[in-house]
Amino acid sequence: MTRVLRARDPLEMFGALTAEGGLPAGRTRLLVTRGTALVTVPCDVPADDALASAAVEVLRTGTPRLVDGADGPSLVVPLTVEDQVCGALAAGLEHPGAAPGGAVPEGLALLAEACALGLWNAARTDPVAAALEAAAAGVFAWDFSADNVFWDERTCAVYGVDPQAFDGRGDTFFALLHPEDVPVLQAAIAQVTEAAITPVAAGATGDPGRYRLQYRVVHPDDSVHHVTECGRVLLDDQGRPARALGVVYEAGADLPANGRAAGTRAERSRNSLLFTLTRALSKAVTVEDVARVMTDLARPALGAENLLLGIVESGHMEIVGESRIAPALQHLRVPAEEVMAFAATQEEPLFIEDLARHSEYGVPGLALVGELPSRSWVVLSLGSADHATGACLISFAGPRLFDAAERTFFTAVAVILTQTLERARLFDTQHQLATDLQQAMLPRRLPVLPSLSAQYRYLPGTRGMRVGGDWYDVLPLDDGTAALVIGDVQGHDAHASAVMGQLRVALRACAESGLAPGALLGKVNRVLCDLDTDRFATCAYLVLSPGDGVLTGARAGHPLPLRVRPESIGEVELAGGPPLGVDPGARYPTTRSVLDPRDTLLLFTDGLVERRDTDIDVGVRTMMDGILDWSRGAGDIDLTALTDFLTLRDDPGRIDDVALLAVRRTA
Repeated sequence: MTRVLRARDPLEMFGALTAEGGLPAGRTRLLVTRGTALVTVPCDVPADDALASAAVEVLRTGTPRLVDGADGPSLVVPLTVEDQVCGALAAGLEHPGAAPGGAVPEGLALLAEACALGLWNAARTDPVAAALEAAAAGVFAWDFSADNVFWDERTCAVYGVDPQAFDGRGDTFFALLHPEDVPVLQAAIAQVTEAAITPVAAGATGDPGRYRLQYRVVHPDDSVHHVTECGRVLLDDQGRPARALGVVYEAGADLPANGRAAGTRAERSRNSLLFTLTRALSKAVTVEDVARVMTDLARPALGAENLLLGIVESGHMEIVGESRIAPALQHLRVPAEEVMAFAATQEEPLFIEDLARHSEYGVPGLALVGELPSRSWVVLSLGSADHATGACLISFAGPRLFDAAERTFFTAVAVILTQTLERARLFDTQHQLATDLQQAMLPRRLPVLPSLSAQYRYLPGTRGMRVGGDWYDVLPLDDGTAALVIGDVQGHDAHASAVMGQLRVALRACAESGLAPGALLGKVNRVLCDLDTDRFATCAYLVLSPGDGVLTGARAGHPLPLRVRPESIGEVELAGGPPLGVDPGARYPTTRSVLDPRDTLLLFTDGLVERRDTDIDVGVRTMMDGILDWSRGAGDIDLTALTDFLTLRDDPGRIDDVALLAVRRTA
């Protein structure tokens, strides 16, 4: 653990962090770039031309680059402060796989942020840096996942901490707070974290991750100092709070020093924290969502060392969520699960104020703890007297006395968490049933047809029930042709899956009669109207002759199929009518065209291109442009590669389920 980052000297930061394993496995080589000057650490390792060129490019674009230098691969990352690139940093890697796709390892990202602050602060000509110097303001970085806090010397001075004695722990910061301000900071951190992870579409404006806090700290001489903290919460690539960066300085503030006003403020803050936590849990849909709220929001706000969330399954405690546990504490995992299993059978939370005195509590499992530094646990009982739902263990470093107000707060959290967890478990159960039903309705595999190659993909939605009525099918017909089907039933629930299954059966039955595509859709439309399911469905039905490429088809409110060639892409003109199940008298014209042997026919549901804030036509155009860029110069298009390209990309904007069918004639 690095005890202090001296922001005025980024090279010293590098030396401290590399000595303690902050970089990914590989050579401990680092290149700090400022303007056109390159400084290499260690000094006897030169920067070759490839590495220097990459660093200059990173300075220009602000984008990490993986470069194969003279001494092997290196990852070059930008040093950024307030969205301004002030330098670059390069770390040697054992092999390119240590940073797949140029992804920046967590330890290197934190080092880059610290060095960026150092370079920024060292720029004496920078008016902002000069202002920080004049205000005796310090900089900090707080890594939420590892609960590591990095302070420069001025930050240590603000908090009254000896830089050489600072252990870099988040709970150390909470221990410095004025007791009356602890709940105030807990509530504020929860609100800031919740704001940072709330989508802008939900109503947030500007940068919801930025914040400004005021609180008091107590120095070793018992003097009370008012502190102002300005910072920003940063998210990782999964949208989870990863770290906070900012500045702190000592300044006067209108905070109550004692008496009833302080007590009322602390009480209001605890209520605010409870409200923020309740609001976040109310948005949690699945058990995984509940676990994320507790580990990403509740644990940092409470200043806890780590957190475990478990549910009781078949009489056993199953851990469903946990924050990172330091290697030195791994041996506590087994006794923690034992204590959680015991707590799940109780009606009140367990407050273990000093784990070193475990024999005094009479709790099963604590005897397995053994010798260790003092710690305190709060173990929430989730459930009722006759029904055990689970337990939540919140661990704090060092002994801790839980006063009446804190015990009341944690008891309230247990009640809210129990209700949320039971609702999430019910949802997960229903979701699993719907998923099983949907999987049973979809074809297990496509038939092998002569002169025809096909690939398919199905992706569940990313929100809500996450299952629906999207489906695909390939049906061999008696005359040697093949029917190609893609469809989407309205809704995202088990009912949608059931209606999808009924439509698949109806389509298959009609296809065997040899009806033309338009006539077939008309008949299936009447079937769905007669079923009175209150659901409608879009569908495209095409018949392909593999020998001569003749393609006939019709569609019911469905997106047009695409014709993909290595150097071009376009929509297949296909006349259409309204969705199935809307108008029993609707008619669906049949359209005829020809599929060239080099053409790939791509059928898809709207989940592949539809986004909340974008017109679907724009989404289709964007996808077509993406396919064209991907396929340019590739020669013949590989169906597996194409479907992988469309479905394996990280797409946080996708919320609907997706069905995809790619077909091409073969010799």
